[in-house]
Amino acid sequence: MVCAAEQRFGLGESMTYQTLGAVLIVLHAWMAQGAPAQEQIPEVNTEGWTSSEVCGECHQAIHAVWQHSLHSRSWTNGVFQAAYRRALDSFGPTGARQCLPCHAPTSRHTQDYEVAQPITAEGVTCDFCHSVKAVNLTGESCSVELDVGKAKYGPLRHAQSPAHRIVNSPLHTRSEFCAACHEYRNASGLTVLGTYSEWKASPYAKLGKQCQDCHMPLVPGRVVALNVKEKTPASVNLHDISGSHDLDRVREAITLKLDGVDWFGNRVWVFLEVTNRGSGHCFPTGLPMHRAVLEVVLRDRGIEIDRREIQFAVVMLDKEGRPLQHEHEVFLQAARIRSDTRLKPKEARKIEVSFRKVEAPKLTVSASLFYEYCTETIVADEAGERIEPVEMKFLVASVQRTITKPGG
Repeated sequence: MVCAAEQRFGLGESMTYQTLGAVLIVLHAWMAQGAPAQEQIPEVNTEGWTSSEVCGECHQAIHAVWQHSLHSRSWTNGVFQAAYRRALDSFGPTGARQCLPCHAPTSRHTQDYEVAQPITAEGVTCDFCHSVKAVNLTGESCSVELDVGKAKYGPLRHAQSPAHRIVNSPLHTRSEFCAACHEYRNASGLTVLGTYSEWKASPYAKLGKQCQDCHMPLVPGRVVALNVKEKTPASVNLHDISGSHDLDRVREAITLKLDGVDWFGNRVWVFLEVTNRGSGHCFPTGLPMHRAVLEVVLRDRGIEIDRREIQFAVVMLDKEGRPLQHEHEVFLQAARIRSDTRLKPKEARKIEVSFRKVEAPKLTVSASLFYEYCTETIVADEAGERIEPVEMKFLVASVQRTITKPGG
């Protein structure tokens, strides 16, 4: 399922985990039958970066899926571009440049801070990830050691290619690889993005379960097209690298239970449990603009009579104690955390909600957990291009129960 909000606000064309798996299976079957012969092996740039289009000539199944990922649009999507332009306006080119190491990561090597080169605008492009030789987790932000050119690093052992040198890299199977962009401390020393450290402190890390195990699982598919190489592994890591934009995955990770309801006099207590059962990091993770909201509502014959809301979120403040509401402000101005009510991995949180002055003899209690993202995006239409606020809200889980007042 692709949400309409995702399509409009630059997050679209993403596919669900199941759909992407089906795409790879279809491509696997198509290529097994034979593809049109190529006249020659695509030429890799041995002195610099190779475009993803060149990679896709041989790695067709992988490239087809990557094209639908948010990584492929890390530079071009409307939400990021809105934040980037705000950063330019507020902090100038030097401040906005903080975004490029992750959203246009080849600039770490080329220093193309104006994004003048096509490879820079490819975002988290194939050659960047497969040129990473090492990740340094110390310092203000994570840095990478790159080997740009002929060598391509990945998790395949004893593999050979007619187009480039292959280097087996155990790093590409470990969460440390992802930390290069999913762990960030700003100039104030505050961890703004802590997805990696959340995982490292979780039970999953202790069990050896890596980010890639969930976000890049093996699915049927060919690593290399049949006309390039006949013998190749029968499975490939899913390069959609889906996360919160895949609601099926979110719904599998979070559960909501209505444990019970007590009604005494004119007061009602509702007992709930929300569990982060399947996410290896906090829920939600990432920027503070991502939050989850539990809405508990009382209705009398379908009419709402009262409600409560519980947020699962992190609130960051600047040096003056002002809550920060926008991405560019958080990265460059956040100084401390006021509160963090997010669910930790494997955490089952008991929640008690009470309602007073309840007079109706029969009620319906409903609880709904929503995933929300308040941000801005670039909108382009006949009136031109502009930045507009947007709030995305998706239902993750819901429960409902009808209750009758004792003796009523």
